[in-house]
Amino acid sequence: MYDVITVGSGTIDVFLYTDSSESISIKTKDSEEGYISYPVGAKLLVNNLDFFTGGGGTNSAASLSRLGLKVAYIGKVGNDENGLRILNELKDKNIDFLGSISQDPEEKTGYSVVLDSLEKRRTILIYKGANNSLDFSEIDLERLKTKWFYFSSMLDKSFKTLEKLSNFAFRNKIKICFNPSNYLCEKGKQYTKNILKNTQILILNKEEASLLAGEGEPLEKIRSLKKLGPEIAIITDGENPVYGADDSGIYFKIFPQDIKVVEATGAGDSFSSSFLAGMIKTSDMESSLKLALVNSHSVLQFKGSKRKLLNYDEALKEINRNDIKIEKGNLV
Repeated sequence: MYDVITVGSGTIDVFLYTDSSESISIKTKDSEEGYISYPVGAKLLVNNLDFFTGGGGTNSAASLSRLGLKVAYIGKVGNDENGLRILNELKDKNIDFLGSISQDPEEKTGYSVVLDSLEKRRTILIYKGANNSLDFSEIDLERLKTKWFYFSSMLDKSFKTLEKLSNFAFRNKIKICFNPSNYLCEKGKQYTKNILKNTQILILNKEEASLLAGEGEPLEKIRSLKKLGPEIAIITDGENPVYGADDSGIYFKIFPQDIKVVEATGAGDSFSSSFLAGMIKTSDMESSLKLALVNSHSVLQFKGSKRKLLNYDEALKEINRNDIKIEKGNLV
């Protein structure tokens, strides 16, 4: 019996750092957007180059395993060197692989290029590859003995598989924690409704929450999200407070610490998976939010989405060492 089976992408992430990028912003009457720019036709020197494994499915699995839970991962990798690297790392972290290895030579393991800017804001170029072609028939249902599924974003055929796993979870009394990304939330609440109705915990950032719940104050969005099915809904917002509400109608507002951010990739995965780990271990919303906060802060202060994940004892020490401000009240 697993504590959690994560379902989502597995990638190789390459981080490019250069002083030759420029940040620009374009303003319109209604909005302002920032961009990273590079001069056309130029050859630019790269200051540093780092390779790590990534992807919402493997990042969350690594976090949950590090926190002491028995974990497996479902995803799809290519039959290539990058796929082998991901599988070997899963094994090293005591994570069972229950997914599929593509036999199509044209279908490669997922790959991301993370472009850094002078302000440490990044743009990510993503090649989904084998991540998009996981078929439900490729999963051995007899091995899906778990208390929880942790779903991150999947697209195309893999999203249909996610929906079928959601129905499987409902039939087998398996709980779901769902952490969809921006490109899945852009498709709207109707597109994701079959998963949302079976979800116990939904965790989104501010932009993702707006796509599913519309604009408004955080607590307004929380109320709208809970109407879609989840018992617990949480909205993160970078350095701004995190809002969440439990299944009894109590809302929580937790304030992030003032830290130096080195790289943001993977921080959302560590927050969401750590919150789930906290709920499994304590069933306490406030403690779980604090656990999520300190683990995501640890990831933010280093390069690589898995490099500085805390174990449970380390996380508890960080919670006790920091004066984490949290407020709560009635949602209704």
